[in-house]
This record gives sequence, C-alpha cells and structure tokens, in this order.
Amino acid sequence: MRIPAALLFPFTHWNWKAAAIAAVLRAFACAAALRNVDPHARRHFGIVEAVFVLLTSGFFSALQQQSLSVKSRCLGWMLCVITIPLASLSADSLLHLWLDSGNMRTLGACALIFTLVSAMFHWHVMQNGALLVGHGSRSFWTDLKQMPRLAASFVTIPLVLLRQESDTAIQFEEAA
Repeated sequence: MRIPAALLFPFTHWNWKAAAIAAVLRAFACAAALRNVDPHARRHFGIVEAVFVLLTSGFFSALQQQSLSVKSRCLGWMLCVITIPLASLSADSLLHLWLDSGNMRTLGACALIFTLVSAMFHWHVMQNGALLVGHGSRSFWTDLKQMPRLAASFVTIPLVLLRQESDTAIQFEEAA
C-alpha cells in the first residue's frame, strides 16, 4: 500500500526553520506572561513548552506550508491561520492541562491571540517565500535577512489597504 505524498509532507518537510524561531519566541512570551509565577512552576512550564514546541512546531509549520498549495486561497488561509494553529494550541493546552494540573489561566487568552497573530505573520512570510523548506527554499540566513522587511509589510499592508478603501469610498461619494 502506497501512502500519498501529501500525507507524508509534514514528516518529510519538517520545518526546522519555523521550529527554531517558534521556540525562541515562545520562550520570551512564556517568560513575560509568567513573570509573577513561582520560579519552580515557571521553569517546569518553560521546559514543557520548549520541548513541545521543538517537537511539534516543525510538523505544524510543514502543514501550514502545505496549505499554500491549496487551490482555494481562502481555504488555504483558513487552514494556515485558523485550523492548524488552533490544533497546535489545543495539543499544547492538553499537554499543560495534563502535566501542570490545569494551572494555565495566565496564558489563556494571550496564548490564543499570540497564536493567531503569529499564524497570520507565518502565512504572510511563507507567501513571500521565506521560512519554507524543501524544493525552492532559501537558506535560513537569507530568510532571517528578509524578516525586517516582511515584518514592516505585515504591519503596513493592512493600513495601505484601508487607505485605498477609504479613498475609493470618498471618490464614490464625490461622484454620486
């Protein structure tokens, strides 16, 4: 029995670039969110988070990369920005619920917001050819050099689109 290549993609294209970046960013986010928590609990939570992120974020990022090839751009976006990150966050929450006895209220809403915003940024970055692995990918250093430009465009593109929409609405009102 032959397994379809699409099902193997997350295993054959484990995204080590995204895993490395996610581990560093998650470490800082957890440290900031848990700054008032008992040091032992903070260390335990941090270790669990670091191991989980290193093991799973490359897999989930490969799925996100694979969503770029979905024919419907809207469906690909929904998979990359909503479905896959929520699956990852759910698995992360279940792990902490099991290991940390459910003591994770501090991270609840912040983790959800951070996850969704970072997923939107990941979609933007991958759409622009960075943090990809496999065929057509570039070096990690090349990807990192693009991050300032990509971060700026991630923030400014919605503002430019809002401005264009506003200008169009004003022109429509003046024409009427």
